[in-house]
Amino acid sequence: MNKKEFLSRINYEDKILLSNIFEKIELSNKINKPIYLNEFYTPNVWNSLLSIEKELDIIVGTYGIFEDSDRRVLCFLPYGFQQDFNLYPLDLIKIKNKSSFSYLSHSDFLGTLMGQGIKREKFGDLIVKDQICYVPICKDVLPYIKENLTKIGGSPCLIESIDYTNEEIPSFNFEEKIIIASSLRIDCVVSAFTGKSRASSAEMINRGAVLIDYERIDEKDIYVKLNSIITVRGYGKFKIQSIQGKTQRDREKILIKKYI
Repeated sequence: MNKKEFLSRINYEDKILLSNIFEKIELSNKINKPIYLNEFYTPNVWNSLLSIEKELDIIVGTYGIFEDSDRRVLCFLPYGFQQDFNLYPLDLIKIKNKSSFSYLSHSDFLGTLMGQGIKREKFGDLIVKDQICYVPICKDVLPYIKENLTKIGGSPCLIESIDYTNEEIPSFNFEEKIIIASSLRIDCVVSAFTGKSRASSAEMINRGAVLIDYERIDEKDIYVKLNSIITVRGYGKFKIQSIQGKTQRDREKILIKKYI
């Protein structure tokens, strides 16, 4: 597969990023050695790579530390090699709220990390439990974070590294539920998820409030696929798990997992 075909097969706007990935794949094949990348990628990138790995003549590895991670670091392995999770350039940190007088949310931790001037691709999914935020992070930015991140939302914090290969780490919490939609069209699915009308759902799509696999969409007639991650700003994030059949009125019964 040449670069032009590769770029056309992956639905992602940042073609420079995709070109860099392609060059790493070619290099791995050329030197016949595994290559581990140093950034986190969203499902629309790594799922697409997994779907064409045979055509690329390479094995694609993904790792985000947490089970069910959405954002994952990639590695490329020539045939005959297996991925070594210890070779991913990652650390896991926990950021603890030291104040007993404040409550910090997921968005507080994420906003402060983003405010450090670090690219979003340098850290993975966040899990917040009991006022502790667990963050997979690329090793090259860890010293900067430890030196400069002293407060979250005005509250003092403590940062520690975790040996995630030996210590127990948290997992995501999900709420499973079945929604009823007239079809798998995105405006219908958003309407069923939010309880709003299809017209209101279409308006949310038009203003960029709906994302599929972390990519903003602007067309209401896109059909969602199984395992798609749908984000509706102001309402949450959920994953399409399976189709559970149809109702008596021929509407779709869709099992979703909502992130909580």
